[in-house]
Amino acid sequence: MWYLCSEVFHTTPDDPRITEMDPVQKMWMYNNWVADQNDRAELAKNHAYLLASFSNPEAVQQILGAGNHESSDDDYEESMNIVKNQSFSLMLDKDKDQPIKKRRRHHLAPQG
Repeated sequence: MWYLCSEVFHTTPDDPRITEMDPVQKMWMYNNWVADQNDRAELAKNHAYLLASFSNPEAVQQILGAGNHESSDDDYEESMNIVKNQSFSLMLDKDKDQPIKKRRRHHLAPQG
């Protein structure tokens, strides 16, 4: 709310633009504000990693490498086959539940 008043509208909280604003619009603005804050935090974190990499690159590499997961090509192929088989079985189950549609033929009346 304070962000809306001070940064967006440059007014006080009792301004009609704030008090009469649609609640959905307020939520939309809030969600965008949260996303902006997350982007700023991510930028600050990456900047800190950059600065720290000049004095202790091994520690930064260790921090950044902690979440990496390595897998072989065989693991990748196995995962893709599982996903493909699951998708195929879901598609077959979906087709079973739907009735067979018969197409009606329209006959043209003879002109004469």
